[in-house]
Amino acid sequence: MINLRHLSVFTAISDAGSLKLAGERLGMTPAAVSVNLKALEEQLGCALIERSRGRRAIAQRVTLTEQGQWLLKKSDTVFSHTQSIENYFKTQQQSDKTLKIGASQTVGNYWLPPYLSELKNGYPGSSVSVYIGNTDDVLSRLERFEDHFAVIEGQSDRKALESYAFKEDSMTLVAPPDVELNSDLSDCTWLIREPGSATRKMTQYFWQEMGIFPSTIIELNTNEAIIHAVAAGAGIAYVPTISTPFMLEAGLLQSYPTFASHTRQLYWVIHKDMQDTPAIQQARRVFF
Repeated sequence: MINLRHLSVFTAISDAGSLKLAGERLGMTPAAVSVNLKALEEQLGCALIERSRGRRAIAQRVTLTEQGQWLLKKSDTVFSHTQSIENYFKTQQQSDKTLKIGASQTVGNYWLPPYLSELKNGYPGSSVSVYIGNTDDVLSRLERFEDHFAVIEGQSDRKALESYAFKEDSMTLVAPPDVELNSDLSDCTWLIREPGSATRKMTQYFWQEMGIFPSTIIELNTNEAIIHAVAAGAGIAYVPTISTPFMLEAGLLQSYPTFASHTRQLYWVIHKDMQDTPAIQQARRVFF
């Protein structure tokens, strides 16, 4: 069986670019780094780096062999799995003390807050920690057992996760207050969320349905940044309706309900292997 210590030294060599720099990062001498590398190569029966001759070889930048490049790709998967194992047990141990929740931005900023007091009051003596990011980021954290459950826009199609609808959300087209929109929206500057965002996917679906082919796009990574940019006259956007009331009431935005609008489900998502602890049971009662 491959020694994970040897494998971690090999990946450090690849990341650092030389045995000397890898040793500095790992707190090891270059000789110790070389010993670990040779032990791994002997076990696998092949060279993993191209070697130079001479005293300076240990400080020179290394080049991976074909076998080394293959192993590096596989090692990323190995360490990802080992980290997930550590996270799983750590998360289970923390569930009685800290309930960790992942939330996509729209849900985390607007829909989740009313649930937090119920979660805390229903399970006294525990703390609640919320991570807010885009949908793909939140789901990846859940796959790695970094959170107990997540609440997102849209349904997850990841095999390791289970999704349950708990609320409905809607989208609205917004523009600066002094802009009159016509039926051809392709000429407008569009403000859009970053890749991995469920709101971005809804915007692209809206474009497809309306036959819109934007000539100019500005990408921002929060709904709030997009809404303020629209209010400042930077362009138009398709955003969650729940994020707009204050700006609409203040006269800083105008909405266009006559254009196509969509609704979407919000989902409570959990890893299939997550234990059904009292904290998780309380969370289910709160959301459902």
